[in-house]
Amino acid sequence: MSSQTERDVVIVSGPARAEYLHVLRAVGSSVAARAPLPYDAVDDLRLAVDEASAMLLAIRAPATTITLEVETLPDRLEIVVRSDVDVVGWPAPGMERTVGWTVLSALVDDVRTEAQPGGAALRLVKRIHGPAPTG
Repeated sequence: MSSQTERDVVIVSGPARAEYLHVLRAVGSSVAARAPLPYDAVDDLRLAVDEASAMLLAIRAPATTITLEVETLPDRLEIVVRSDVDVVGWPAPGMERTVGWTVLSALVDDVRTEAQPGGAALRLVKRIHGPAPTG
């Protein structure tokens, strides 16, 4: 018997091209819909995934893959959008003053840049207020 709790994580990857971002939006909003969040919060997360993906695709170094990871925790959803671009120069100076960053900050409770093995990433956190998800 293991004392480690099982993680509730969904991961999806696809080509780093704008015409495939609808898949990431759909997966993100579908996972968010399972959490006790109001409809407008689920829609906010769908928009946040779209904005984060667009910000990563705008990096000058071309990416080949973009990945969405959504983890459901008892008190929050953690969403990581990652591309496989070279992380040199990530995040760009002044990124926190861009329109995209302002939009992300309005849609989620916390947004952070990350340089991870394999690429640049944006971590989005949305707090859950209410009972833990069931099912």
